[in-house]
Amino acid sequence: MTPLTLEQLRDLAPLYALGMLDADERAVFDRGLQTPEFRDALERELVTHRAAAELMATAQPVAPPPGLKGRLMERIAAEKRATVVAPVEVELVIAPVVAPIETPREPVTDNVRELAMARRAEAADVAPKRADAVRQTPESRATRAVTPPTPTAIIELSARRTARTAWWTAGALGTALAASIVIAVDFRNQAAALEDRATQDDARIARTEAKLAEREKTLQTLLEGRGNVVLVNLNPAQPAGPGMQVFWNVREGKAVVNAYGLAPVASNRAYMLWMIRDGKPVPLKLFTPGDDGRAIVASVELPTTTSGITLLAVTEESSAGAEAPTMTPFLVGSVPTKGATQ
Repeated sequence: MTPLTLEQLRDLAPLYALGMLDADERAVFDRGLQTPEFRDALERELVTHRAAAELMATAQPVAPPPGLKGRLMERIAAEKRATVVAPVEVELVIAPVVAPIETPREPVTDNVRELAMARRAEAADVAPKRADAVRQTPESRATRAVTPPTPTAIIELSARRTARTAWWTAGALGTALAASIVIAVDFRNQAAALEDRATQDDARIARTEAKLAEREKTLQTLLEGRGNVVLVNLNPAQPAGPGMQVFWNVREGKAVVNAYGLAPVASNRAYMLWMIRDGKPVPLKLFTPGDDGRAIVASVELPTTTSGITLLAVTEESSAGAEAPTMTPFLVGSVPTKGATQ
């Protein structure tokens, strides 16, 4: 491929930066980069176009560099000034013309007159053939074949080349913009997914921390009893039913409830723990089991003495609570009159 000028290489710089040149055009541009007088100018062009491509990938509005329009208009004006038609030398071949030989008007003999007429006829016949021979030489044919282009044609050719480069540049930038938008949307979706996952992890951590806090309260309630912990076992009416253990720290007046095998309840229902004191039911604590039917309830308030308390029982009530049981207790346990667990 014929080496290009600096301006032509600058027209190819955007496509080179985006990797959209074919093999021949890329080879020509690489040779231009190796040319000392072109190297600095082309490298500056590539830095500008690569920076523009990287900015397009961010999908953010980017203002054109200052003076870009001015440099573009100066380049167009320079191209117009450079379109000067070089003078073409045209060899003009003039065929020799043989003029009729004028003879002095003097008496001549018939032989002399016949000889002169023969020479004139021979010269007239040879002159056209010699002119045709001169016009048919390779040099003359090459000279006539050279037709210098007009300035208008050169300007139109430059405009078409500039339009083609602009079209390729616009297409490449449009493709880069579309790709950057797709990448930005994908990043945003990934960020949203990560945010949702982080929210779920935070909720899971909060639940775990709450369980640990409950267990700490449970241990604290049991350990602070110092031997004054009364165990009350609440048994079901049927052997295969649920069960409950109440660890009552009489010294601190607190208890820990460990229930298992409980059936799930509606959202507006809950289980109520009662104590029967002096023959009357007293509500102690509302609670609901987990999905596995288990419930560990810490810091249940109880008296600091077992005097007068004979039973602990469980019923199902409204989640708003109740002053008296609305059903027969399905779990009942007797409170020991004396003794404590160690």
